[in-house]
Amino acid sequence: MKVKIIEFKGQFAEGVEALYSTLGWKFSPKLVNIWESMRNYSKVLIALSDDRVVGKVTLDVAFPPYAEIVNLIVHPEYQGKGIGTKLIEECIKISESKGHNIQFLMTEYDNIPALNLYKKFNFYPAILSKRKQLWLFRFGKGSFVENFLRTHPLFEFKVSRKMVSFHGEKLYGISFADIMSNTHLKVYFRGQPGQEGTMPRIAGISFMDRERAFDLLAYENPFELEIFNYGEDLSLKIEPLSPKGLEVFVEKQIQILKLSRSQNERIKIDFKKTRDFDILLGYLSFKTVVVSFRVNENFVISIGEDCR
Repeated sequence: MKVKIIEFKGQFAEGVEALYSTLGWKFSPKLVNIWESMRNYSKVLIALSDDRVVGKVTLDVAFPPYAEIVNLIVHPEYQGKGIGTKLIEECIKISESKGHNIQFLMTEYDNIPALNLYKKFNFYPAILSKRKQLWLFRFGKGSFVENFLRTHPLFEFKVSRKMVSFHGEKLYGISFADIMSNTHLKVYFRGQPGQEGTMPRIAGISFMDRERAFDLLAYENPFELEIFNYGEDLSLKIEPLSPKGLEVFVEKQIQILKLSRSQNERIKIDFKKTRDFDILLGYLSFKTVVVSFRVNENFVISIGEDCR
């Protein structure tokens, strides 16, 4: 069976409607115009077999370096034939070509076929909800987690089942620890699953490797970034990553931040929308504006604002 993955076009609207009907979903013709208006940061991909729509997924790349994979569906008659795999592969390929190398998605605890599919692509559980919803994260090529795991292939992974305290902030956490040394990387997240939730984002990092040891933490009330240095003297370059239409402010326009051992530094950060901001938040999974910062061309930490 030959299957090809293409970007949705209006001529396939009836095929998507038929696919939706197999799941009991309603398809509105208005979606065609909505999907077209969001093409700069949202891609709807479909799987075709003999010109029949047999699968669909949405890829949102509104806020770098994140990419959300939404509503992966495969026609019941075509499940187990690798169509979901092809759709996920294309999402990863597109998102990483655009520099969005941290992908995330939501599924349920008891959706074993989906969990096995995502496991093949190295998605890790990151946020566990009491509603049986689960957020999975994948750290793609060039991301700080991928770099860590590449240099520390013998690692132990852990995920917190509930929020934990990180410098007084309640966050979700995962950790990667080298089983042959004391080296570790811990990643902390903000965000809440569900229709009334907020977009998941990296809010804290704890890193230790030999003489290098530091924590990064992003606060959101007010917006601030704090660095805790526990190891050798540290130099950090902080660069904002933001989509078109967001103006980012960093206190004193700091380019290189230098910290000696046991020194902490807190920096004020902020952002505002400009007239060029054209992201239709109402049609994304979350009405959250997210701004990220790249630290030393590697680590990523983010702040977000709920716009409901």
